[in-house]
Amino acid sequence: MKKFLLSYLVIITVLIFSITAAATEKEEVLISNLTKSNAYTRVATYKISAIDPTGQTNLAASFFPGFRGEDQLIIYTPNFGESTGTNEFGREASVVNGQVFGFNGADSFIPQGGYVISGHGKAKTWINQNLMEGAYIKIDRASMTIESVITPQSYIYKADHKINEVKKIMLTYKNSLPNYQCSSAQKYYDASFDRLQRAKYLIYLQDYNKALKELSSSLLLSEEAFYQAIPAVRNELHGVWIRPVEKNRSEIAKTIKELKKTGIDNIFLETYYQGGTIFPSNTMQKYGLTAQKKEFAGWDPLREWIKEAHEEGIKVHVWFQAFYAGNDNVSKTPGHILFVYPEWANVQRKNADEDIPKPSISEHNGYFLDPANHMVRTFLLALIDEIVVNYNIDGLNIDYVRYPKSLATNFPGYVDSTWGYTEYARNQFKKTYGKDPVALDEKSPLWQQWIIYRQEKVNEFVSSLKPVLKKPNIPVSAVIFPDIENTSETKLQNWSKWSENNYVDAFTPLIMSSDEYRASTTMREIRQIAGNNIQIYPGLFEPFTLGTPMNLLQQIVAVRKEGAAGIVIFDKAHLNDNFAKALRTRVLRN
Repeated sequence: MKKFLLSYLVIITVLIFSITAAATEKEEVLISNLTKSNAYTRVATYKISAIDPTGQTNLAASFFPGFRGEDQLIIYTPNFGESTGTNEFGREASVVNGQVFGFNGADSFIPQGGYVISGHGKAKTWINQNLMEGAYIKIDRASMTIESVITPQSYIYKADHKINEVKKIMLTYKNSLPNYQCSSAQKYYDASFDRLQRAKYLIYLQDYNKALKELSSSLLLSEEAFYQAIPAVRNELHGVWIRPVEKNRSEIAKTIKELKKTGIDNIFLETYYQGGTIFPSNTMQKYGLTAQKKEFAGWDPLREWIKEAHEEGIKVHVWFQAFYAGNDNVSKTPGHILFVYPEWANVQRKNADEDIPKPSISEHNGYFLDPANHMVRTFLLALIDEIVVNYNIDGLNIDYVRYPKSLATNFPGYVDSTWGYTEYARNQFKKTYGKDPVALDEKSPLWQQWIIYRQEKVNEFVSSLKPVLKKPNIPVSAVIFPDIENTSETKLQNWSKWSENNYVDAFTPLIMSSDEYRASTTMREIRQIAGNNIQIYPGLFEPFTLGTPMNLLQQIVAVRKEGAAGIVIFDKAHLNDNFAKALRTRVLRN
């Protein structure tokens, strides 16, 4: 009996760790690992950097989102707040009753009675390698150590979860969609279930090699069943954000054909980013700046992308980073915007008296331009005008239309972390209100007016976009952060005004979580604020945050229910074959 149990546990352990390659390769790897493995429980530990951090208790991360610093592993309990507040460069696992029940990419809800494990860099790698649904977690506060224990029950939980998700999605559509067709999904589900039963019988007979093959096939079939179960939706925008790396027209054509097979019909091409253009720009040259990003020198990739995409029936939206100037050392980069015009740099309160541009630590050590400065806005609008006049674009997707992120108002150091204290803005505000904003704090009578002043400078820029485009058939979409109450304070991005006044035609809100519930509630909240004046294309980050194709499809289902007019995926660089297969199977089929 002991021999039987040990063999069974080994099979399950090796199986679950080996389901990411092609079917035949998976089976070969599984069988190979089975002969070598003699363990069925895996224990891993890691040092905890902080529990419920603050700017004081985790000083090294005081200006990072969620107070999570480089390579740190953080534990967030309900005492921290409703969510972790982290950015998309980490990985998070939610724990209830000492057991992992799900993963997220960023800003996870913190479960009551539980907590969230959040990691960046090396800690993120540890989470990806040592945690899974069903893992048992122990926190030792005395030694500040976390322990993950993965047992056979953990693997069983994960496998059961996958096949139950297939059953749930089919039942959902059967009850909500008239004439729902699921014959293919049902066949895969039935085959998966049958293979699972055969595997159990073969384990009873101690024929472990055959059992392993049946279990492997069962998992692959359940995955395919899920992809087959989610129907397509007609007239839905299917987009992807792209930072171009292609070196010639043939490489562009290859990428576009791959995207078309996946079901993508709109590409959001990064055209102006980190202070430079992918095309040779007369505007940049006129302002004494580097005319084109050096990696694209000698040709015009924007023109080639548009030509190749249009030949395949795919639309091209210019993805334009407005007030973000990149993280190059501007003092050592001749031709950079802030090398030539250092007075255009946005300034943080704590650096208000310094003349040299300083980057935002919480924004990838990146530099920002000052939205209040009319010369900055004039330059950006001239650049957009040049693009519209010279290129047959299908849309403008405006990004970084905001200030750098500050701390939330309820955190110590909030005032010093805020932005906008440029000489231009301070003089203009003082002329109007008789007070230098450097002398204000959140208790000052004019503090709210200072917030509104900076919000309105962003709004002025957004309101100028459509007049510059001149062509009514070019839609303007804007990248926004959800949770407008927080966003309008910490990023000074009050996007409700943009929809209220029809400044833009669409929002592409950033949903950086693997949680389908967050995707659903985010979509619902934006719709309630924006009304029906605007299209909403949620930006889904599952490929970037190293999530799963199943999570991505679950998010698509969730935002569709709330009235999304389509989706935009971040990003092409992380849209691997597994994600492409999941999307093209049915959900994005036109």
